[in-house]
Amino acid sequence: MKHMMICCGAGVATSTVALKKLETYLATEGLLDKVRISQGTVAEAATRSDLDFIVSTSPAKVAVPVINALPLLTGMGTDKVFESVKAQILG
Repeated sequence: MKHMMICCGAGVATSTVALKKLETYLATEGLLDKVRISQGTVAEAATRSDLDFIVSTSPAKVAVPVINALPLLTGMGTDKVFESVKAQILG
């Protein structure tokens, strides 16, 4: 099972919006049981060693792949985000 972390600057507002959209997508695709999801700050993500990838609304420099979650907030380019997340989970 992959471990994904949803991040933003404060770990509350924008990451929650992204999380809800990703949960809906993953449920539709039948992938919720294939991923463990955490939520937090970019700073916290940088200290974690148990993550396979992160989805972040803020810039992040971490040792794992980072998927830009801003399209989940703007509504433009969401398909690319969803496909990237799916590829990380199944890859």
